[in-house]
Amino acid sequence: MLIDKVKYFQGYVRVRLFGYAPERFLNLCSNRNILIWNLEYHDDQYEFCISLRGFRQLKPILKKTRTKLVIIERTGLPFAMRRYRKRKLFFAGIVICCALLYTMSLFVWKIEVNGNLHETDSNIIKFLEEKKVYHGLLKSKIDCEKIEEELRAGYEDIIWASAKLNGTMLIIDIQENLATNQQVEKQQSEDGTPMDLVADKEAEIYSILTRAGTPQVEKGAVVKPGDVLVEGKNPVLNDAKEIASYQYCVSDADILGITSYPYQDSFSLKYEDKVFTGEESSSNGIRILQNQFWLPDFLHKFEKYDTITDEYDVKIGESFYLPLVFLKQTHKEYQMETKRYKKEEAKKLAEQKLQEFCKELSEKGVQIIENNVMIVTDEHNCTASGSLKVIEPIGIRKATSITDLPQEGQIEDESDGESN
Repeated sequence: MLIDKVKYFQGYVRVRLFGYAPERFLNLCSNRNILIWNLEYHDDQYEFCISLRGFRQLKPILKKTRTKLVIIERTGLPFAMRRYRKRKLFFAGIVICCALLYTMSLFVWKIEVNGNLHETDSNIIKFLEEKKVYHGLLKSKIDCEKIEEELRAGYEDIIWASAKLNGTMLIIDIQENLATNQQVEKQQSEDGTPMDLVADKEAEIYSILTRAGTPQVEKGAVVKPGDVLVEGKNPVLNDAKEIASYQYCVSDADILGITSYPYQDSFSLKYEDKVFTGEESSSNGIRILQNQFWLPDFLHKFEKYDTITDEYDVKIGESFYLPLVFLKQTHKEYQMETKRYKKEEAKKLAEQKLQEFCKELSEKGVQIIENNVMIVTDEHNCTASGSLKVIEPIGIRKATSITDLPQEGQIEDESDGESN
């Protein structure tokens, strides 16, 4: 492929060779390192391709071998330039086009965001626009390090950000903090502040495994929100088995509680459903920078329809985006029809919604041990109500209250003062 391009830029011709000794002609070309290719033999004549430089060296060889050449085809940039040498506007257009491409290469025309799960692309791009980073900004005015700092400062859940320029693209790579609440609490407690574990909901203790702190409840105990489960201080006893002091710590325990989740869901057996008619219309437009222009759609006369918009970026290669986007909108007509669930369908839909609710609980580490949800269908509505009995981790951290105990020397001094 590269060799073909080099040949095109240098220019070459395809010729027909005939005469007294064409074989001797070919041998002499080989001895003088004159390259020929695509050699073919037809009716006692040879046809082949040769570069312009090699063609200019053939005169003595032709004379020596008493052969003749006829040019069949001219190919390459030199011939194209000669052919259009009088078309000044054509060359002026090439120069202007190159100048425009160079000018557009100095700006950012596309911002790409990768790695985001919680935050949408549009929100992040809008945030960057508030920080004066937008489509059409000069690349020389973009400070990637500053963008990274602003992203980390502007979003608490972004723990790492990277910004880089590639062609006319600004690529933003981010990593969000996906830690669970327990992990966040653990990170918050790493400063060494004594912490208790307290109940965050009403529950019956199913199991408790304490690693640090003093447990205040046992299996089977019923706790309410705010009750201390594990205290963040361990008592130190003296010889008289009395509490002399406390050793404070960050409570750490695996506590499972039996709790209940109420469940309520109701929907009508009648519902409105979209029915697409199969009729469609489309309109085309372009977006230049931030301005959109649409061609009129004379066929679009639908009252109710869904619109699907497709965008086609104009780019050169993989990363050289241009400030031009082709747009296409497809309008699909639909009509609303009133339908009615059968009792079996309504019950199946209610069960599906309940399963989705249970799945969400399971993803949070909740184990369902009892399902007390009843599904009732009458002539108008389908109702699912009841509760789910579950086993789940309970307990949140709360700062431990510091208890000041009098020292032995202080007790003696107070008793001496009373006797005097």
